[in-house]
Amino acid sequence: MRRYATYAVAVVLVASCGGNNHTFPGTGAGGSSSGSGGDDGGGGVHGFGDDGGTLPGFGDAGGGHPSPGGPVTKDDCTGKLAPSTIAALKGGGPVDPAMKWLYPYDKTVFPGGILPPLLQWNPQSGGGDAVLLHLKSSLFDYTFCGPPTKAGQLALDATAWQTAWAQNSGAGDPLSVELTTRAGGAVSGPIKETWIYALGSLKGVVYYNTYTSPQVNNNGAVMVIAPGAAKPTALLSIPGTSPIGPCISCHSVSADGATLVAQRHVYPPGLVQSEAYDLGKTPTPNPNAPLATSKTDDWGFSALYPDGSRLLTDGAPGQTQPIFPAGAGSNPGMEGPFASQMYDPQTGATVPFSGLSAKYAKMPMFSPDGKHVVFNDHDASNGHALVVQEYDRSHDAFANQRTIYQDATLYPGWPFFTPDGKSVVFVAGDSANYASLYNPPAPQVAKGDLWIVDLATGKAHTLDGANGIAGGASYLPYPGRDEHLSFFPTGSPVAAGGYFWVFFTSRRNYGNAIVGAVEATASKKIWVSAVSIGAPAGGDPSHPAFYLSGQEDASGNIRAFAALEPCKADGATCASGIDCCGGSCTGGQCGTPQGCSKVDEKCTTSADCCQGGQVLQCINGFCAFVAQ
Repeated sequence: MRRYATYAVAVVLVASCGGNNHTFPGTGAGGSSSGSGGDDGGGGVHGFGDDGGTLPGFGDAGGGHPSPGGPVTKDDCTGKLAPSTIAALKGGGPVDPAMKWLYPYDKTVFPGGILPPLLQWNPQSGGGDAVLLHLKSSLFDYTFCGPPTKAGQLALDATAWQTAWAQNSGAGDPLSVELTTRAGGAVSGPIKETWIYALGSLKGVVYYNTYTSPQVNNNGAVMVIAPGAAKPTALLSIPGTSPIGPCISCHSVSADGATLVAQRHVYPPGLVQSEAYDLGKTPTPNPNAPLATSKTDDWGFSALYPDGSRLLTDGAPGQTQPIFPAGAGSNPGMEGPFASQMYDPQTGATVPFSGLSAKYAKMPMFSPDGKHVVFNDHDASNGHALVVQEYDRSHDAFANQRTIYQDATLYPGWPFFTPDGKSVVFVAGDSANYASLYNPPAPQVAKGDLWIVDLATGKAHTLDGANGIAGGASYLPYPGRDEHLSFFPTGSPVAAGGYFWVFFTSRRNYGNAIVGAVEATASKKIWVSAVSIGAPAGGDPSHPAFYLSGQEDASGNIRAFAALEPCKADGATCASGIDCCGGSCTGGQCGTPQGCSKVDEKCTTSADCCQGGQVLQCINGFCAFVAQ
C-alpha cells in the first residue's frame, strides 16, 4: 500500500537567545525590530534561522502546518539601494495608470511546500529601475528594496516566502502584498493585493503529459516534477521527432500511485502499443520493459482503479483518420472505433465485466473509494452528457446509471471525483474532441470552462474563481484573450491545508513571462486552484489559480496527476501521517495514531478524528480540517 508524498517545506525558526530583537539571517541592526508575545519566554520577535534551530515542520504534532511563533519582522532594504531611493519608495507616489499586477492574482490561495511565485506586473511608464515589496500579515512583516529581477518581474525570496506561510493563520489572516516602483525619478505605488495561505502543504509528486519538451528533443513525453523541484525530469520518453513521433505521452495514474499506463504513437499509422508500469517497483520505469502491453487498444486516457488492479478504457467511437488519430467524437490520439474494455494492467489480460451503460464510455474515472465511475456517455447523448454508475469490484459489475450533467451544445469531459466523493469536477467546452484545439486540419482554439456538480443535489456551477471570473466579470490581466481557456482537469486525491486542489491546463498568458499566440503549443500550461470543502451546492467553491512551478516554460503541458510514494514503516522519517503505513507522523517519525487521529492521520470515519478543538472530517481515509 502506498501513501501520498508531501511537498516538504524546509523551515527554520528559532526562539530568542540573548535579546528581544531578532531578524532574518544576514540582517544587521538596521533590519531588526521588537515585538511582544511569542513563546520564547522573553516576549521577543522570532528570527528566521538565527542559530540553526528548526521550526516544528509539516506533520509534527499531527498537524499540517506549524504553530506560528511570535511576530517576525525583516527590513531587507539596507545596502540594496541608495538611502534617498529607499526613502522615496517608502514614501510612495501616485499610481501610474500603466502599472498593474499581472501575477499572482488577487485572493489566490497558496499551499505550503511550493516554490515562491514569480511576481509580475505591467511596469510604470519608463519601465522601473527600483522596487519596494512589502508583505504583511498578523505575525509577519517583510520589506524588500532593490532592483527588479527583470523588467516587471521580481523573484520573491524563498526564505521570506516560507516564513510568511509558517507564520500565517489561514483564511482569516490574509497576506497583504504591496509593490512600489521607481522610474526616472518618478515613484509609482503601491499597487496592492492579498493572498491567502492554506494551513498545509500540497501533497504529491506531479506527472503530466508534455509536448515539444526541450529535454526530449522537442518530442512528447511523460514528465515528473519532484517535490520542490525547479524543473521536471523525463519519466517516460523515447527518441522521436515532433509531431510525427514515435512518442509516449498520453497517460493515467492509479490513485495509490503504484500503476501508470501510457501509450506510444507514431504518425502514420497511429498506435504502436499501450503500456503499463509498476511505479512501486520501478519508480523510474524503463520504456523498453513495461509491465504489460496491448497493441490493439488505447490505454492512455483510461480509468485506473484506485489500487491499479483494473483498467477501464476510454471508448473511442470515431473512425480514425489516416494520418492522425482524430476520429469524430474521439479524443485526439485515440484510435477508433474502440468500445470500452476492461483489463488487468498488471498482466494485460482482458477482464469480463457487466452493466456498463455505454459502449463508448469516454474519459472514465473511478471514485477515490472505487465504488463509482464517471464518464461521458457517448451512446445516449452523442457526447453531451456525464454519467455516474456504481461499480462492484468483486464482480466487475456496473449498475444504476445516473446522468449528472447534460447540455445540448457543450461537450462535458475529463471528469474526476473530489476526494470526499461528493462532487465531480469536469470541463465543458465547444469542441467535440474534448481537447483545446479542434480536430485537424482546423487550427481553431476551443473554448472550455471548469465546472463542478454536486452529486447529492445534481446542482452544477462553473468554477468561476479558477476560470478567471469574479462577480460575473473577468479578472484576468489580458481580457478578451485569456477567458474560457480551461481544459484537462484532474485533482489531488487528498485534502491539504483545508482545501481540495484542482490541476488544469490553461492557454492563458502567464503574467509577462509567457505571452504569445493562444494557439501556440507552449501556451498550454498547468495551473492549480484551491477548492473550498463543503461549499453550498450550486455555488462556486474555487479560488484564483496559481502557475505550477517546475514545469518547462517552452513546452505544452497537460493532464497533471498527483502521484503517491510507497508508505513508510514505523520509525522512518516522515513529513505527515499520509507518508506512513501506520498512518501517523509524530516528531518526524512514522508510527500509528495515539488515541484519536489528528490532521493527515489515517481514519475510517470522522469520529476517529480530533485535534485541538478543530472540527475534522475523515476524507478519503485521512483526517482533514476545513478552511473557514
